[in-house]
Amino acid sequence: MTLLEAVPQATTTAVALPTLLLSGMVWVPALAAIGLLFFPTRTDAHRERIRSFAIGASALVLGLAVVMWYGFRDQSGSFAYEETRPWLPGAGASYHLGVDGISMALLLLSGFLFFFAVLASSRVREQTKEYFVLLLILETGVNGVFASLDYLLFFLFWQLQSVPMFLLIARFGGARRLRAAWKFLAVDLAGSALLLLAILILYFKAPTRTFDMVTLHDATLPVALATLIAWLSFIAFAVRLPVFPFHTWFIDAQAEAPAPVAMILAGLVVKLGGYGIIRVDVGEFQDAFHKIVGAVIVIAVVTVLWSAVAAFAQDNLRRLLGYVVMSHMGLVLLGAAAAVPLAINGAVLLMIADGLSAALLMLLAAATIERANTSSIRAMGGMAGRMSRSTMLWVLAALAAAGFPGLAGFVGQLLVVLGAYPGHRLATPLALLGVLMVAGVMIWSIQRIFFGPAAEHLSRVRDLGTLELANGVGLLSLIVLLGVLPAILMDSVNFSVLTMLSRGGG
Repeated sequence: MTLLEAVPQATTTAVALPTLLLSGMVWVPALAAIGLLFFPTRTDAHRERIRSFAIGASALVLGLAVVMWYGFRDQSGSFAYEETRPWLPGAGASYHLGVDGISMALLLLSGFLFFFAVLASSRVREQTKEYFVLLLILETGVNGVFASLDYLLFFLFWQLQSVPMFLLIARFGGARRLRAAWKFLAVDLAGSALLLLAILILYFKAPTRTFDMVTLHDATLPVALATLIAWLSFIAFAVRLPVFPFHTWFIDAQAEAPAPVAMILAGLVVKLGGYGIIRVDVGEFQDAFHKIVGAVIVIAVVTVLWSAVAAFAQDNLRRLLGYVVMSHMGLVLLGAAAAVPLAINGAVLLMIADGLSAALLMLLAAATIERANTSSIRAMGGMAGRMSRSTMLWVLAALAAAGFPGLAGFVGQLLVVLGAYPGHRLATPLALLGVLMVAGVMIWSIQRIFFGPAAEHLSRVRDLGTLELANGVGLLSLIVLLGVLPAILMDSVNFSVLTMLSRGGG
């Protein structure tokens, strides 16, 4: 059976749903951010009103995502909820939005994580308005990248994330926040410059002067030129993913960002790099990407193994969790590089599973560090007696990140390994070994934090509060649901992956 034969036939009972739903997901956060500018901030009541408004806006976006996902399951394999409007017709740019199973699944993840991030921001007491404005603008940037089908629009949304993320780290982060924020901005701008260069080369060398992804997919380019574009775009996306040796900005930012921002950074922002590689390099430049895939596989394996080595040396809890996320992103890169349906399905599911488990781990780490008054793992110990609810959530979150059966990470990791192994029989076991080592380090760290002799200064720590527990249980419920019923996402994701690969690309 050929790949074309494996692609299911489009259903004939497509549901006509409002096309403005996708624009709503993209622009509702930005409109809410503008609305917040007019809110007063003089009293605690004013600040609580700002927080309630931000919760309402993020809840609305989440509601749109759920409605769209429910409707999308009845769509065909082509892009759904498409919107095409004139924007810069003279330059060949248009306001072109649309989603397939891959981007729709990630938009659903975005809706959930931003909602939980806003809920978890109750401790922000200073510059409350500025904080929520920046967080909502960041949501517009993330959702815009997932929804864009025009390269110029894609790039503008990509850049829209840089300023709010920089300011959120620089103004609301930890003691070394300025260094981490400037490092993030410098590396991100360098990667964005490469992405813009790739887009401009494609624009000027394509037979048709347009930025439209669907139109440019059918463009025929010289092999050397297509390979150059594939390299430039890959490096730009790999910087964001992040992979070795471009990962240090992420580890620093992860350690210094406020907890809700850290969960968005680890759960969503780095996933944009994986999405870009799958959407652009694998989806649009398959032949050119195949020529550089050997180097990509090496980078993926080194990323996973380096994460394992670095995790062993970490005493800072949040930096250790950063390396856990990095190891999973190396496995995502391996799945994308394998460029077969099974592995790409696994890479997409692993991004979603890691987004949920990373978000839960970041929230739990912040609560633990706050109560212990230190981020040093050596200074903790024996906290399970005082933090039983937190300990239970930590153990389950660690098992999810380790790929324990029945939880979300297991299916994604399994599909990546099964899909990549036939074509990369040495690289796949090495990458899997690295992931298992990182998971082992993490479980060992939990043993050091919560079990063993109790540190004297931790004898009066309190357990998770009601809101913290609700956020943790909410994220854990999604992890269990996706682990038990992966078909909720995978039916539509698989259809879109098969369709994308069957189209080829030059």
